[in-house]
Amino acid sequence: MAEIRGKPIQSSCLHSTCCLRGAAYSIGFLRFCKQATLQFCVVKPVMAVVTIVLQAAGKYHDGDFNVHSGYLYVTLIYNASVSLALYALFLFYFATRELLLPFEPVLKFLTIKAVIFLSFWQGMLLAILERCGVIPEVQTADGSRVGAGTLAAGYQNFIICIEMLFASIALRYAFTCQVYSEKDHSPAPMTPMPSISSGLKETMSPQDIVHDAIHNFSPAYQQYTQQATQEAPGPGSHPSLAGSRKSHNVEKRMLIPSEEL
Repeated sequence: MAEIRGKPIQSSCLHSTCCLRGAAYSIGFLRFCKQATLQFCVVKPVMAVVTIVLQAAGKYHDGDFNVHSGYLYVTLIYNASVSLALYALFLFYFATRELLLPFEPVLKFLTIKAVIFLSFWQGMLLAILERCGVIPEVQTADGSRVGAGTLAAGYQNFIICIEMLFASIALRYAFTCQVYSEKDHSPAPMTPMPSISSGLKETMSPQDIVHDAIHNFSPAYQQYTQQATQEAPGPGSHPSLAGSRKSHNVEKRMLIPSEEL
C-alpha cells in the first residue's frame, strides 16, 4: 500500500472510477476493497442456509420470480453481493496493476473468478429464459413430465461440466509449474514440503477468512503501517554462533498501528 498511497485515483468510466474523482489511494481505499470482497464470503453461506429453510417451507422454487417467492429476493441479494465483490477486485487491480504485472494476474483472475461468478449469472440467465417460456416443460418416454425449472437446472449442470474442461486448460497456463522448477534450481536451502493432509487442512480451513472478516469489519479497526526492520544478533549471543545461524541480516516487515508512530 505504501507504493500507491497518496496517488490520485484516475477518474474513468471504463475502470468504474468516475465517482471517485478527486480522491486519492489510502488505507481506507484498501479496507473498502477488502470489505467489499469479504462480504461475499459471508453472504454466500448465509443465503445458502436461507435457501434451505425457504425450500423446506415451500417458499423457494428455482426460476420463480414471483414477489411471494424467496427465489427473487435471494437472487437480488446474490447479484448485488457478486457485483460489489467484482467491482472491488477491479478497483484493486487497476490501482496495483503495475506492481502486479510481473505475476501476470489477469489470466489467474479470469480463470478463478469466472468459475465462481459467471456460473451464477449463467444460472440466472437460464432462469430468466425459463420464465420467458424459452425453456418449456418436456415429456419423457414413460409419459411423465419434467418441469421447466428442473430442465433449466439440468442445462446449467451440463453446461458447467463442459465449461470445466476449458477452465482446466486455462488453469494449466495460468498457474504453471515454472515457478516451482525455478525454486528447484535456486541456491537457497530447500524448505520441507508439507504433507498432503496438512495442505488439504490449510485449504479447507476458513480460519483466515474469518480472521480477515472480523478484522476488517470490526469497529475497532486500526490503520496499519508497514515498517522494515533489520534483524540483528541479540546482545548476549556470540558473534560466531550468530553467524552460523544467519550469514546476513534479514529484513523483516511488521505492521504496527499508525497511532503508535
